[in-house]
Amino acid sequence: MDGPRESSSPAKATGRFRSPPVVIGGFLLLLALVFLGSYALGAAVGPVGPLPDAPSATSPAPAPEHSGHEGHTG
Repeated sequence: MDGPRESSSPAKATGRFRSPPVVIGGFLLLLALVFLGSYALGAAVGPVGPLPDAPSATSPAPAPEHSGHEGHTG
């Protein structure tokens, strides 16, 4: 045997990629890139479903609901 091997796991790695500000900055950059990519794709594709029906001026107005207690005082 040549001797014990050094672990190449990221947990034992030292260097600039281990500092929290770099990790957080990289995560925020990745998050921004994913958001911008999904926004651009959504803008390019457009709406995926039918638009809701707007009430038209020619349709009759719905009848008011009567609770049976209108106009009664006391």
